Amino acid sequence: MKILAFDTSAKVASVALAEDGKLVSEFYLDSGFTHSETVLPMAKAALDAARITPADVDLFAVNCGPGSFTGLRIGIAAVKALGMSLDKPCAAVSTLEALANNLLGFSGIICAAMDARCSQVYTAFFAGNGETVARLCEDRAISTDELFNDIKKYVAQTGEKVWLVGDGANLCLKKFGEEFVKTAPQQLLLGHAFGTCIAAKRLFEKGETVSAGELVPNYLRLAQAEREKLQKEGKL
Repeated sequence: MKILAFDTSAKVASVALAEDGKLVSEFYLDSGFTHSETVLPMAKAALDAARITPADVDLFAVNCGPGSFTGLRIGIAAVKALGMSLDKPCAAVSTLEALANNLLGFSGIICAAMDARCSQVYTAFFAGNGETVARLCEDRAISTDELFNDIKKYVAQTGEKVWLVGDGANLCLKKFGEEFVKTAPQQLLLGHAFGTCIAAKRLFEKGETVSAGELVPNYLRLAQAEREKLQKEGKL
């Protein structure tokens, strides 16, 4: 089975093609260009490198959140267009689960953390056993103080530092210190669409794919403009 996956959830953009769980081609870009400029050329390059066309892809996948509101919409729009035009199934992947997949082969508690601004993070915990990662909690948007309390509990339970992965990792390391956490290697720290492929394959095997029309972003919290409006109205 061939899976083409997109990650536009944060500053880095990535597109990967996998076949039967093996990475075939992957393009990763942290250039500062907007995802709307780069993601479709990257997808074409990934397919061209493997000498296949979009019609040869069995499943299209995308990180649907949490993450940048604009970034998520760009990736989802691209996959919607491909899925609808080719009548192919799609996989709506958690950005945090895709990040945790960067640490396949590592053992210990993994904390996927994305900087949500305003001293908050998008986060979820996973357990790595050296071969797979298993989810320990749902995706959440919480304060860094709440996250620190959770991390200390896991450290107390396991006696080992917690792995940090994602663009919130360095923020957390600076705040929490090296007594409790350690960061993923630099080359694995940020999003790679192959992690999205891995999560998408699991969803396919569980029969949890969706149609292109069913793809929607999972923001986890309201946009800043919406939050400010509710605050002014005294509803938040």
